[in-house]
Amino acid sequence: MNPRKASDSLTIMTELVLPNDTNVFGNLMGGRLMYWMDIAAALSAQKHCNAPVVTASVDNISFENPIKLGNVVHIEAKVTRSFNSSMEVHMKVWGERPDASV
Repeated sequence: MNPRKASDSLTIMTELVLPNDTNVFGNLMGGRLMYWMDIAAALSAQKHCNAPVVTASVDNISFENPIKLGNVVHIEAKVTRSFNSSMEVHMKVWGERPDASV
């Protein structure tokens, strides 16, 4: 088996926050974001080990700022540590207004 670098597992997902993704305040629901994060982490882990994977646990998620309806969400996931039968996947998530660069 050939060793792989963390950069080899880099996965970037981009999602658009639509009305069905938001709560009554017009913010992205935390559960929807966690769903997207789980997919990104699984894709990264599968890329690393070339096999099906499942999420066993989540250490910590902190929601620091709301992501609003119409924003674009970027999720960057990569494997940071791997063991015999488990891996650690680190993620960065940020949102941006699609019209901010105009």
